Amino acid sequence: MLNHAARLITTTNIWVGRVCSYAVLILFILLFGDVIMRYVQEAPISWSGQASKLIFGVYAIIGGGYLLARREHVNVDLFYASFSKRKKAVVDIVTSFLFFLFIGVLLKESYSMAIDSVMRLEVSYDTTWRVPLWPSKIMIVVSATLLMLQGILKLIADIMIVMGKDVDESAFGPVNDDGTGVKKETA
Repeated sequence: MLNHAARLITTTNIWVGRVCSYAVLILFILLFGDVIMRYVQEAPISWSGQASKLIFGVYAIIGGGYLLARREHVNVDLFYASFSKRKKAVVDIVTSFLFFLFIGVLLKESYSMAIDSVMRLEVSYDTTWRVPLWPSKIMIVVSATLLMLQGILKLIADIMIVMGKDVDESAFGPVNDDGTGVKKETA
């Protein structure tokens, strides 16, 4: 049951991350079009800056669950890289309170902002476009929730490693830190 739920969460985070990675192309096209219009037509696209901010904001937060599912977050590898898998798991368990503190604040604040935004059907007055802001604020809550769920899975996997139990990498994500899920051969 736990492996099934873990696999569902990890697969969702990886799928969402891969699909949303294409937002960079949309962002590139918007900004490139704005530059062309600015220098060729001397008339920048008035709404491209606002659209770029919204797309990048969602893109930046939605990638958190994907990165954690693939274990591709940045670590301070001065000492950590030389640790055994078990020692890394212990360090990750001890420091996990920082992650959960951050994600707790992010969820609490983003949820209240999203509810307020939806209730008012909030729009931006930065341009004449009047783009709705509430969908982006909802996406922050969804993204933070996916990141929190993946963080819980990471904590469970770390506890399993410390207890000497096997971790199903197809469910919990790779247990090594290179994101491939392939165990490195030692000479």
